[in-house]
Amino acid sequence: MRTAPLVALALTIAAMGAATAQELATVEVRAEEGKASMTLSCKEPNNPSLKEVDRVLMINDPAESASARTRLLEIASEACAQNQAKIQVSRGASGSLTWKPLES
Repeated sequence: MRTAPLVALALTIAAMGAATAQELATVEVRAEEGKASMTLSCKEPNNPSLKEVDRVLMINDPAESASARTRLLEIASEACAQNQAKIQVSRGASGSLTWKPLES
């Protein structure tokens, strides 16, 4: 009768592994200041418009938009890899972007 507990343990471990292996479908990106956000896919290619990036990150200089979008997509990819469903993005004085998990 020792095999029953071992089988149950093996099934439990397998189920836990499957649960942790699930990937996020999307990540919500919100700017540190402001209430605008966007949702980016973790599974499909993203191509948010420059206007949408400007709106969420509150960018006033159109010359910064393309590089901000590229970095934003990198950040979203990092958040997906770390299973962070909601993140907060901050812009530095030089226009650099950093992120952290969004506090609920």
